[in-house]
Amino acid sequence: MKFSVLLSLLATVVVTSKTFYPEISLINGSGVKVGLVDEDGIARAIFTIHIRNEERKYVVETKNEDDLWEYLDLDAKAHIGELVEYKTSVLYHGEWIESEWNKVFLVPRDAMMPRKSKRSYTVFRDDFNSFNKGSYHVEVSAWGGGNGEFQVYTPEHNNLHAENGYLYMKPTLTTDHPSFDNGKLYHGRMDLNDMYHTCTNGANYGCSKTSNGHEILPPVMSSKITSHACVTYGRVNIRARIPKGDWLWPAIWLLSCHNHYGSWPRSGEIDIMESRGNLRAEEHGSNHGVSYVASTLHWGPDAAHNAYYLTHKGKHAPSGDWHGWHTYSLEWTDHHIITYVDDQEIMHITTPSQGFWNWAHFQGHNIWGNNHNAPFDHSFHLILNVAVGGGFFSDSAQYNTPKPWHKGSSHPMRDFWEHRGDWLPTWHGDDVAMLIDYVEMIQY
Repeated sequence: MKFSVLLSLLATVVVTSKTFYPEISLINGSGVKVGLVDEDGIARAIFTIHIRNEERKYVVETKNEDDLWEYLDLDAKAHIGELVEYKTSVLYHGEWIESEWNKVFLVPRDAMMPRKSKRSYTVFRDDFNSFNKGSYHVEVSAWGGGNGEFQVYTPEHNNLHAENGYLYMKPTLTTDHPSFDNGKLYHGRMDLNDMYHTCTNGANYGCSKTSNGHEILPPVMSSKITSHACVTYGRVNIRARIPKGDWLWPAIWLLSCHNHYGSWPRSGEIDIMESRGNLRAEEHGSNHGVSYVASTLHWGPDAAHNAYYLTHKGKHAPSGDWHGWHTYSLEWTDHHIITYVDDQEIMHITTPSQGFWNWAHFQGHNIWGNNHNAPFDHSFHLILNVAVGGGFFSDSAQYNTPKPWHKGSSHPMRDFWEHRGDWLPTWHGDDVAMLIDYVEMIQY
């Protein structure tokens, strides 16, 4: 296509919420392959990529036999791991739709997870060129989660913001906030409705807490977001850098969008990645600190009958720890649930032929009926958060600094805070933040 014709086509680009995400990979050693799954209404696709400051433009006028708008550039002279910037321009129902610039690191095509079907499509993707609050439910609560954690989740910029193409989810000390000081932790009030004009969870005085000196206010502020987008069967990919620092608990997970079978854990939970920020968290001869990531399914008729122990697996880093950049993924079908780090399996659960209920030998009425894949057979949304402390950290493990609180304490947050001289030196700048490069949710 002549350049002048191309310019005239691009002049009709319109602003729309519709977005297309091509798959870009390395092929034949140094070539680049770009492909976009067909959708009804696509009539042409133009891919523009930047490799080593060189712009290459590919015009695709017809889809191939695999229903892909695809281009092979065997002269790209690309390399494994090379950063490529790209954007798409798609002629869709007679109008040109142009994306923003996005980034991807090249990996060989045969190292990428194959598509489940030609008709898979991206439900949601965010590259965090900015933080679009409209795409997420932002948690604002001090309830402490289900494990007695020590953080209050806030929408503060210091705890949650996008910068340089990354989402920062960073824990900070409550005393660093202008509304609080050490005295107010012990004898003060934290009213989230007053502070932020909203509160999302009032359980355990989550909207308003008052300290009386015996137990203090949450000593750490952090962040938690939940996607409005939902997916039922598909692939979820998150490129992230998990935090390092004592008593930090980052998590990438999914919950039921509508509590399909009832309250937790009746409707299931899929944990793609959880970790502890401690350099050492050794138990039974194994270090479960930042050098270890774990995946878990939670499921059962009630909290006292949660068969997670049947569906839990972890992975140690081949060297060092997982603090660097890695891609965490979920592959979810009606036959299996598999989690990955950098396409290496963490957990592989095959749907039991007798169904999850009978596999766990639960007694009484089967709340999931004859749905053998229940409760993992309905729509889930994605959750990202960084918690601090709580029951995730066992009393029996050996840590690199002494654990300052213990199970059964009537003032665990005060214990934690008063021993900050031990753990705070392990918190170094943005190392305590979970950074997210992108998230994508692909529906099969």
